[in-house]
Amino acid sequence: MKIFDLLKLANRNLFRNKLRTLLTVAAIFVGSFTLTMTNGIGDGLRSYVDSQVKNIEGDTVIFVRRKIEIPDGPPPGDTPPEYSGETELPTARRFDRTAMLITLPEMEDALNGTPEVKTVTPRYEIGGEYITLDGQKKYWLNLGMISQGISQKTEAGDTISGNDQIVIPLGLARAFDSDLDNLIGKSVTIGYKAADKSMIERPLKIVGVATKGFQDNTTSFVDADTAAAIYGDQISPDSAGKFFNFSVQLSSADQAKIDAVKNKLVEKGFSAETMADQQKRTDDAIGIFKIVMGLVAFIALLAASFGIINTLVIAVIERTKEIGLQKALGMGRGKIFAIFSLESVLIGFWGAVLGIVAAIIVGLTANQILIRTYRDSFEGYTLFVFTLPSILLVTLLVCTIAFAAGVLPAIRASRLNPIESLRYE
Repeated sequence: MKIFDLLKLANRNLFRNKLRTLLTVAAIFVGSFTLTMTNGIGDGLRSYVDSQVKNIEGDTVIFVRRKIEIPDGPPPGDTPPEYSGETELPTARRFDRTAMLITLPEMEDALNGTPEVKTVTPRYEIGGEYITLDGQKKYWLNLGMISQGISQKTEAGDTISGNDQIVIPLGLARAFDSDLDNLIGKSVTIGYKAADKSMIERPLKIVGVATKGFQDNTTSFVDADTAAAIYGDQISPDSAGKFFNFSVQLSSADQAKIDAVKNKLVEKGFSAETMADQQKRTDDAIGIFKIVMGLVAFIALLAASFGIINTLVIAVIERTKEIGLQKALGMGRGKIFAIFSLESVLIGFWGAVLGIVAAIIVGLTANQILIRTYRDSFEGYTLFVFTLPSILLVTLLVCTIAFAAGVLPAIRASRLNPIESLRYE
């Protein structure tokens, strides 16, 4: 008897008692539905992080800050510390942010003798007041900088590639012109306050319109040289030359060289990480979420597996005489085992198919509701993303659990004595 014939026979045997089989399939359906929805949410989050939240890229850049050990002390809790007339918190609860400041000579000294380093860029803390196009309406301006070696994802135009350039956020761009391509290459004027509170204006060229992230990005980014000039205008002399963060651009994206530079910085008392490290933390958080939610689905599938065992045990009892006749006619133990094993796998398969189809329908419907209801806040976010690998994984997992549940009843059926089975009433 060929495998296809065994499948047909196993499927036909399942529906001898339609109600019992459907109830067992329904239990499998719940678990596979939950597992598919969980994977859909996880894949949707990961896809959104890749396409929206992670809207800057730089595989040769390391972000550096000073590593500070926070003093030991009791956790804050809900009770505030008692006031004792001191101007500062108790030592165990105090944290001096200025201890994190780094000078450019310190960074250069830490990287001395490292030929892989291409550029070292301080993180200039800069602020803007307004931005205007062609002398028209002025809009509030949040200002940031793009470090050398970093590229930014854009809806129109390109990332920063030179001096006196700016990439503006999507909301601001639409306020200027609904056709984003019209803005590329145009000159805007930004205004910012100097250290003496006077207003300084600077013309910049729009080279791109940034993508929209999880929350509406309201920051306009300028190149490092422009940021350095603005920083020079805004910083007071006593605070100049001290920075909280640096970015180090390497000449190669070779992971071994990146790790070597990171280790060297750590030995010098710095904390160093790449964008890949930051991305990994996000992916790990999503992975933990999928595992926790997947455990809920697994418990549901585990409970459903007892239903499969019950269904097949009853089927073995009901078909004892039939099994005895099949053995008497020459059907071997292996084929008897295969028939009942296939029945258990088919229960899992049909439950998985129904659960996956239902999950996809519910997920796609939820996506449409989300898009219509929260378009402005979650632009570009698809709540459920169903990928073929995830669907195949759910199907394989459910069928494997179903097979494992059917092993004992199948073994019992294959070991029945044909003479005693024929006498069974």
